[in-house]
Amino acid sequence: MSFDHLIFQPSTIEFPPRVMHSCQQRVLQLVRRFREEWCLSRERERMTVCGADHMFLVLQLAMAEVNKESCGEFTIALSELLLMWKYLLQKKLELLSVPEKVPEGFEGVRERYHSFLSRSNTVDLIDVYKICADLETEDASEEMLSKVELLDFLMGSSSDTAPQVPTSPPSEQCRSTSKLLPLWRKLLSDYLHLLVNSRSDLALACVFNVPDRALGPDGFTHLKHTARRKQMSLYQTAASFIRSLELGGKSYAPSADDPLMQYVKGLMDLVHFVDKLQEIMGETSDPSIAGSQILSTITRRLLKGQSSESSLYLAGEEIRQELTIRITNAVHRLDDAAGGRTTNISPAQPKVYAINHATAYGGRRAVKAFLAVLDEEAARPPSGVKAELLGGSEENTNPLGMLSLLSLFRSPKQSSGSSPKALRHRIQKLDQEKNPSKVKLTVSKSQFSCTYKDEVAVPCQQSLSQAPTCVHPAPRPLPSTSCGNTLPDGKPKPTTKKRAHGTNLGKAGMEKAGNQEGSRKEMKRKRLELDSGDENKPPGCTDVKSVNLEGQQCKQPQRGLKDNKTRNKLIPGQLKLTSFFRV
Repeated sequence: MSFDHLIFQPSTIEFPPRVMHSCQQRVLQLVRRFREEWCLSRERERMTVCGADHMFLVLQLAMAEVNKESCGEFTIALSELLLMWKYLLQKKLELLSVPEKVPEGFEGVRERYHSFLSRSNTVDLIDVYKICADLETEDASEEMLSKVELLDFLMGSSSDTAPQVPTSPPSEQCRSTSKLLPLWRKLLSDYLHLLVNSRSDLALACVFNVPDRALGPDGFTHLKHTARRKQMSLYQTAASFIRSLELGGKSYAPSADDPLMQYVKGLMDLVHFVDKLQEIMGETSDPSIAGSQILSTITRRLLKGQSSESSLYLAGEEIRQELTIRITNAVHRLDDAAGGRTTNISPAQPKVYAINHATAYGGRRAVKAFLAVLDEEAARPPSGVKAELLGGSEENTNPLGMLSLLSLFRSPKQSSGSSPKALRHRIQKLDQEKNPSKVKLTVSKSQFSCTYKDEVAVPCQQSLSQAPTCVHPAPRPLPSTSCGNTLPDGKPKPTTKKRAHGTNLGKAGMEKAGNQEGSRKEMKRKRLELDSGDENKPPGCTDVKSVNLEGQQCKQPQRGLKDNKTRNKLIPGQLKLTSFFRV
């Protein structure tokens, strides 16, 4: 059943009397007098009132910030929060009759509490009471609340409660629907709050990722840091960032290194959705119809894909109809207060020669009606269960996907800014941590190192003058050992091309070398031809001459015995493979 037809009826629909008791009515009258007598200037026109529950949430954020500075953790215990809450209310209302123990860090918490409200263009109920007390008149002196009554109302200990009406036990679906009603009321009210007061960081935090826009705590943290750097509100920072991308051009567009660039899609969805709601509010002359369309747009977006029989759908429709009726009542009340006149609706009314006179006129009337509904929300009694008010953690969200404010405003651990090392360095580091005794020495090898035999590592104490001077030097000869069939590293000696490693060759060795000279002439000739055209050698260095580290010219090596020693280290196929790579 739809209640949309009720918004067109000229008669007002009274708010259900079972919801509002006498103390709440007196608080609401206090807020309305504040709205009518103090919010008359253009700067105060869209200032909103922070109710008891919102005051409690702001205090939690202020205490968490102070705790982070002292202990390094952005968190606070519920017991400490309740003690600070009681002391803050008594301190602001000047009701501390006996000296009580001041909670630790109270001055810093109070300073951050008022700073948050000031940035959000918001005042709490105690500030409203003090302002109205200064503006007190003779006819209103009897209706003013006392400080004790206001303290009891904020603490939730007021004796004036609504009468209990006996009802039949509700069904399971009714119980689940009733649990979702406060969440829906808070969410829709926060959207209206953001339309009226774009500087409210608390309202933006509640609707930041509802519906899901892939904007988690990381995205909120980057937006918060950017807003503090630019000294702007959260929504104004997001809107400015999106406008710069769309209309700024190259000279004004954000840089590619901006941390908000990775959240462009989600921020664009948020800003465009709010723009759509503001467009409805500005282009609809009747504020009742504008409010109905805005609430319907929000609920359709949130209930997309939900069954009409689900508890989430039923709770959303119920709250939408309730707020629609209350907006209509506020419009009629404003018209009655104006005496039936169509002028002087707002202290900053549009000029008559403006092209969009009707649009701006209707938008300002809708703002006044939304502010009246938000004032009613601020006059609601505080929630009885504070743990449910604070919300869940980052992993445990409510059915609407709303995170707790503490999870959103908590900044994640910041990175050091240095890029991570390569994977092989990290693997080597882990291996060294597991086996500290096993340290691997990295040795750079030439691209032709695969053609040589395994060598013994060169000691670190080797002098620089002993370093090889060729581009691709042959390995140093292995030292002789007592075992004739094995190498020092335990590998068997090759059976082919076996030679003695001494400084002088025997007669048998010389004869064998002479017999192989005929077969090596062709290899020498090809080798000399390749060496003469080698481009990889350093300038001034040839096969017959080289330069040592001291700048002295090396003597030409003899082509006799020493050359045969160098060839002794060659393995089968080395010359052919080396020649192939050199070409």
